[in-house]
Amino acid sequence: MPDLIAQHLQAELAIVGAGPAGLAAAAEASDLGVPVTLIDIFPRPGGQYFKQTPPELDGVPDGHARPLLDRLSRAEMEVISDTAVWGIFPEGEGYLLCLYGPAGTPRRLLAKKVILAPGAYDRPVPFPGWTLPGVMTAGAALTLVKHQRLLPGRRFLLSGTGPLQLVLARHLLDAGGEVAAVLDANPFPWRAWRHAPAAWGQWERLAEGWAAWRTMRKAGAALRWGHVVRRAEGEGEVARAVIGPVGGDDTETIAVDTICLGHGLTPSVHLARQAGCEHRYDPVQQACLPVRDEWLQTTLSGIFVVGDGAGIGGKDVAQWEGRLAALAAARKLARTVAADRIAAVRRELARQRRFAAVLIDLFPASAHLGDLLTDDTVLCRCEEITVGEIRRVVAEGAETLNAVRMVTRAGMGRCQGRMCGGPVAELLARELGQPVDALGQVTPRPPVVPVPLEGLLEEEA
Repeated sequence: MPDLIAQHLQAELAIVGAGPAGLAAAAEASDLGVPVTLIDIFPRPGGQYFKQTPPELDGVPDGHARPLLDRLSRAEMEVISDTAVWGIFPEGEGYLLCLYGPAGTPRRLLAKKVILAPGAYDRPVPFPGWTLPGVMTAGAALTLVKHQRLLPGRRFLLSGTGPLQLVLARHLLDAGGEVAAVLDANPFPWRAWRHAPAAWGQWERLAEGWAAWRTMRKAGAALRWGHVVRRAEGEGEVARAVIGPVGGDDTETIAVDTICLGHGLTPSVHLARQAGCEHRYDPVQQACLPVRDEWLQTTLSGIFVVGDGAGIGGKDVAQWEGRLAALAAARKLARTVAADRIAAVRRELARQRRFAAVLIDLFPASAHLGDLLTDDTVLCRCEEITVGEIRRVVAEGAETLNAVRMVTRAGMGRCQGRMCGGPVAELLARELGQPVDALGQVTPRPPVVPVPLEGLLEEEA
């Protein structure tokens, strides 16, 4: 085994994910003299929030991202881009990371400490017609219009919850699209005034929301509270949306060609779960989250999880969590870390978490969306498993997520449960009358992202 280990690329600190959390962690660790290997699945660093516009479109980095991106050129940082980490395994006193990327990319990396900053993805919300072309997530639409400069439709309906909807509406309108309406599944947040102390100082975020609302108002785009899309209709593509109040029976039909769904985000926990880190279900975020200590270390010593991959908090929480984990990793790597720096990072992280808690309180994930499901609604898109098929196996005795998965193959397709995992769990809980955390979790298996068979080999074939 020692000979095999010697063949692997080695690192003191490996950071997986080059979004706000990963970039901040890399910068902080580098300042303390820790050599960093930063691995990211995208061709260019920045993640979803700081996603860089392609050079051929003359894009420039987000102003807030520029200082972090500029740090990547430092000698003590090695950046491996366009590369997936498909597994993490204990190896000696560190962890072996299995990689797959372009020709010449190392296949294995042995790291003493690991910071996972995997980010999150749009929360899937199935309803009749959600598989029609023209239905997309808010994140996908924002990427197309903001970073690829492509308008993915002509007449849009936005349905979901939270301020990201307003931001997306503004970008669509500025690009020449028509926004028929923005639906928020939650009622109007009358209690927002109670959170004024936590919102104090968040002027940039508040100004962004205000500007987006003014753009919508000027364009005549309606903002309707307590409403959702109940059904998408059309022959081969979206032609109209049937909308209605949450929990009500009244409906109306709106002619649109694109429906953007923005029901919040789901933490990307697949890599941490495969590594063996303990996770617990959080009913507020409706997701399994890694168990962490005060240093953001998981139940596996030397593995930290930061940012939205550990619980949705936004880019500012992500950056300060990245910094705190970097300080913790540096201490474990025998670097001197000033106590006043630790205190300053903890203080700012606490401030940002208070504001994140405000948004979670005002725009919670709706608990009523399961009411939209019909037996013929496709729940698992990869394997084409319907709600009716899930209900049938439950009636036949399936009582855990693993049991449903084995019988129906729901969650065993290319997305590996990212799209259907949450909806299947919520449906099973409703059918059994049990809380989601009583259903168990599906057993994680490597590779956690799709890779070619030859990508599993130790060396390039």
